[in-house]
Amino acid sequence: MRTTSHWPNRCGLLLALVALASCTAHAPTAGPALYEHELPPGVIPHADWHDTPPLGYAADATRRNLRAGDELAFRDMRITVLATDVDATTTQSPVDVVRLRLQRGNASEERTAREGEAFNWNGYHIAVVAVYGPGELGAGLVALELATVASLPPHVAQSTVAGGAEMRLRIPHRITHVTLHHVGSAQPLRPEDDPTAKLRGLQAWGASDRNWWDVPYHFLIDLSGRVYEGRDWRYMGETNTAYNPSGHFLISVIGNYGLQEPTQAQIDAIAGLMAWAVERFDVPLDRIGGHYDYAETSCPGQHLRALLEDGTFRRMVEERLGS
Repeated sequence: MRTTSHWPNRCGLLLALVALASCTAHAPTAGPALYEHELPPGVIPHADWHDTPPLGYAADATRRNLRAGDELAFRDMRITVLATDVDATTTQSPVDVVRLRLQRGNASEERTAREGEAFNWNGYHIAVVAVYGPGELGAGLVALELATVASLPPHVAQSTVAGGAEMRLRIPHRITHVTLHHVGSAQPLRPEDDPTAKLRGLQAWGASDRNWWDVPYHFLIDLSGRVYEGRDWRYMGETNTAYNPSGHFLISVIGNYGLQEPTQAQIDAIAGLMAWAVERFDVPLDRIGGHYDYAETSCPGQHLRALLEDGTFRRMVEERLGS
């Protein structure tokens, strides 16, 4: 990994292009520090915009959205999603269920689990966080969380329910890609909109509707090019699609860039963040991409996608790195 001690000389333009705020570093509630937790220059820290601090617990774990036929492998454990169905035999409302094949070494078992159920099997804790049915965002996907029992707080390890955002696990990862998203809101972001209110809304929606422990992205950018700290970048982000976000440094632009053009300040801020991540984590330039590169999605919208595909962002990153 290359040192960042020469960042002010090579990438100092970020300070001129992103509105200055405070720069901070703070530790997560628990878990291994794969890197020292630092922020790029000029980033507005999470504590300066949130009403609710991030939730969750760091653990030796993984999480994926899987379709029927997909397999999740973690250490010596494998889970295959065989099928999803609806259990209408209950006296209450119908419940989404998933049929799983569990494998570890010579041990193998097939079992049906309800949405929201959690259980332990051969030293692992499996949580069926969600089974998304027709008409739901992520339809056809099963959100599974898989962790070693030994790495969990006792109340999580012993739980028979997946629980909400407060029970979710922070998944440590090492940055290998830099990936651009947009929030994809129904309406464009307008100059009169309050970006911190948008961030708080995204955080609240993620917790209540998706069981996410924080906003899904590591950094978010408003119309003026201000950069806000999102989810602690030492931990894997989230997605409503089937790609694996582990290893991805997630930059998101507030608004909808299928409907609106990015401002020059946003373009400059995106390039500055990309350059910081490329330098900090030694990411090859050909691993700068968009969400659409890894999933069936239009994200980050046609107007940002064009700047990825015509090489604009890569050229700007190279200029900031002095290549």
